Amino acid sequence: MMRNYYMVRAKNSNTEAFDIFFKNNVVAVGWSRVDFSKELDSKKLRKKVLDEYYQKDQKQSLISKKLNEVERFKNLKKGDFIVVPYYSYIAIAEVEDKEIYFEKGTNPDIDLANQRAVTYRYKDDEPLIIPRNDLSEGLQRRLRVRGNTVSNLYEFKDEIEEIFNRPSYSYSKKIQEIEQIELEKLKKGLLENIQKGKSNLQTGGIGLENLVCEIMQCEGYESKILAKNKFQGKADADILAIKEDSFMSKKIFVQVKHHNGESGSYGIQQVIDVLKQKEYEEYEGYFITSGFVSDETRKIASENNIDVMDGGELVQLIIDNLDKLSKGTKRSLGICSIPTII
Repeated sequence: MMRNYYMVRAKNSNTEAFDIFFKNNVVAVGWSRVDFSKELDSKKLRKKVLDEYYQKDQKQSLISKKLNEVERFKNLKKGDFIVVPYYSYIAIAEVEDKEIYFEKGTNPDIDLANQRAVTYRYKDDEPLIIPRNDLSEGLQRRLRVRGNTVSNLYEFKDEIEEIFNRPSYSYSKKIQEIEQIELEKLKKGLLENIQKGKSNLQTGGIGLENLVCEIMQCEGYESKILAKNKFQGKADADILAIKEDSFMSKKIFVQVKHHNGESGSYGIQQVIDVLKQKEYEEYEGYFITSGFVSDETRKIASENNIDVMDGGELVQLIIDNLDKLSKGTKRSLGICSIPTII
């Protein structure tokens, strides 16, 4: 049997989503207005999702990426191996035959109606939870790619096979639970420090721009802060980030807002106005805020192919890059680097 290897990410990666995955022995994706189980052909399913969710004037490369994920999930077959990112860990599962349409999952706040039965690996009557730090750097990096819900991990098949076949791969659930509690405390405190000006970041929003710029560099981009007068009119972006190699070219304009509370659509419109300029047709837009973003504002961003990152997501990105951030930046954020015994 030719086995495939995939990552399936729980949407929102919160307790509710993980409960759906682990308590029901499934992996699940959204696009819940379309019932995947009623369509046998993945190409026809792709067309249904396209018609239901996407508009012709949206960026075609983004639409194709999402529709490819739809097809990957539909084409899961019995025996395939699944890696599920779980906070700073992973869980692993083997795909079963049954497709499920979970009515309660159609709630927009959940959006995990399309499910596939799996068998999670257990050890000592507990789900097998593996620290990401036990994985190769390449696999860790792949699992951190933002925006990917269903990814093909075939290039890591040897490593994944070893994970499935080595019973020594295990981690104390008690330690994991303690670490997760401490991680949530860190995230909450860090977000509060940033939002309420309790950090030592430079004032006037410049400090947050510099932080985001440094994170982009940690993520492999060449990034720089742009001059405030670079664009005319209401068009504006704070950061230019570029990543290019023999296989890809990605150029992003990032608008950053240091807010405590809701961030409206103004910053998104500023990026939209930048991308309307002819010389920037090949660029992408990103809006990052320390505040929160309403569903209505996210919809405006999505319709204009602008990615959005709110305060909670920004804090998670900071934590993901803690080992790469400079000591000065970590001190400015109030993060202590002294090891702690739990």
